[in-house]
Amino acid sequence: MKKCIDLHGKSHEEALILVEDYLLLNSFDNSLDLELITGNSPVLQDKIINNVLRKHEFSYYIPNHNRGVMFITNSKICLLYTSDA
Repeated sequence: MKKCIDLHGKSHEEALILVEDYLLLNSFDNSLDLELITGNSPVLQDKIINNVLRKHEFSYYIPNHNRGVMFITNSKICLLYTSDA
């Protein structure tokens, strides 16, 4: 089941703690599927990617049609990252 977390109104520090706590508490589930709403904040997305996702080896995808959303999974099959190119 997909979970959605909306980070609007949260400071970057609060957002990082919330995301990391949720992911670590639910990482035992092999079908982890998180929709993370960051809004138009590439700075926050970079912090989440560098401080949480890479650190704990979560895969993520940022769709080109909606850059304010990140999809996160604990699947080790592939890294689902979309670059700016």
